[in-house]
This record gives sequence, structure tokens and C-alpha cells, in this order.
Amino acid sequence: MDFSVELLHSTEKKLNAEISRLMKAVKVSTVSDLNSNTLGKLQKAPSNDFLNAFVALLESNMSLCKAAASSIDEMKSKVLDTQNQLIHRQQDELAKVKDTVQTEMKSWADVARKNDKQNRQLTAKSVKEAVKAVSEEEERSKNIIVYGVTDEEETETDWEGVLNIDKASETVKSICEVTDCLNVEVQSCSRIGQWKSDKIRPIKVQLRTSSDVDLLLRRACKLKSSKEFSGVYLAPDRTPEQRAAHNKLVQQMKELIIKDSSKHYFIRDNKVRYTDKK
Repeated sequence: MDFSVELLHSTEKKLNAEISRLMKAVKVSTVSDLNSNTLGKLQKAPSNDFLNAFVALLESNMSLCKAAASSIDEMKSKVLDTQNQLIHRQQDELAKVKDTVQTEMKSWADVARKNDKQNRQLTAKSVKEAVKAVSEEEERSKNIIVYGVTDEEETETDWEGVLNIDKASETVKSICEVTDCLNVEVQSCSRIGQWKSDKIRPIKVQLRTSSDVDLLLRRACKLKSSKEFSGVYLAPDRTPEQRAAHNKLVQQMKELIIKDSSKHYFIRDNKVRYTDKK
């Protein structure tokens, strides 16, 4: 038996129905009135009927509890996997920052020893640019881009590209529900670019943490089976250079699909990979 909240509620309703039926049979108004004296009023046949019904419910409830325990163990395993992935990602990002700063500081030290004022200014500028790039990358890591959500013309209430923020936020929350990301917190939403009647602008969504972005992207495949969001897809907030590189990978993947459609192709770690179709 697979555990679900619906099954839990269904079992609860059946149990309450049997208790109500038993109370009615012995003519009592509260559960506390059910005791050996009142139950003794039942004849043998009705007693057996109630006993069989409660045993069946007990067995069903035990199976449901076992399924719930199994689901909890599975969820724990997934949470641990997610935490490990997040730790590895943070370690990789920290290593990149460390390498960037060390490289730029080494260049600064070399130039300082040469006492070259012009080069020193250039190197100081490159250090600032490196720190700025790291900061921008950190901000982008908390953003997700939503494509394919119906766009509307801006009104006087839409200021600086924010299109009907309440409606956009509700749409994103619905996407989180479909993808089972109920704990993901949406900080802000805005449309990208100017409105055009023949084009749907993507929505840039800022989430609370980069781990929320990772979770939503991993579960985005669930949108395909949703009637409302089957034409919606999600992507990380990439720089122009990253978008250009990703587009090349997409084009490469399309060419591979044309050559051999027997495999399932996907992009991971900036490479086109594939598996055999099931």
C-alpha cells in the first residue's frame, strides 16, 4: 500500500463512521459511553459484524502506518541527498571564489613589487570586477526564469517592468504546488523586457535561497504532466555568455536527436548526455 494523506483521511472517515454506527446501535450519544455494559446490549450477530469491521480497519491502518514509515524513510534519504548536493555545490563555489581572489591578489602583489602605478590601477580594477562578478553570481543563484506563462499588456499600476505582481506570484505559487515544492518561498516576481503583443515575456522569480532554486529545477519535469503548465518550463538565471553557451548545447542536442532518436538526451554539467529510452 502506498501512503497518501487522502488514504489517511479516508481511513479516519471509515473509523468514525463505524464508531457512529456502533453508538447508534447501543443507543449512546458519546464515545465515552461505550463500555462493557452498553456493548453487552448487542446481540451476537451484530457484535460479530462490528468486530469484523473494526478488525478490517485495524489491519488497513497498520498497513497505512507501515507505508507512512517507508515514505518517511524515503523522504529522509532524499533530504540527505539534497543536503549533500548543496554542500558539494557550496564547496565548489567557495573554491572558485578562493581561486579567483588568490589569482587576482597574486597579480596585485606582483605589480605592487614592480611599483607600476598604471598596472596597479588596472589590477585593482580587475579585483573589484572579480568580487562584483562573484556577488552577481550569488544573486543570480537565487533566481529562476519561468517561460511560457501568459503575458498581459502593462497598465499604469505596473512600474519598472513589474507586471501584475499579485497574479505573477500566484502563478509561481501554483507551479510550486504542482512540483511539490510547497516550502519554497517566493521573494519577488517581474517580467523581463518590454511588452509586445506577439511575444510572451519570461518571468524572473527571486527565491529565498539557491537551494530552493535547485529543488524547483529538479522537479520541473512534473510540469509536463500538468494540464495548466504543460507549456511552461523553468531555467536558471544565466548571464548572456552562459545563455549563449547553453543555446549551443541545445542546438547540439537537437542534432543528436535527429541522428539517433532512440536515446533520451539531456544537458547536465555543461555537457550533452544521454540514456537509453525505457
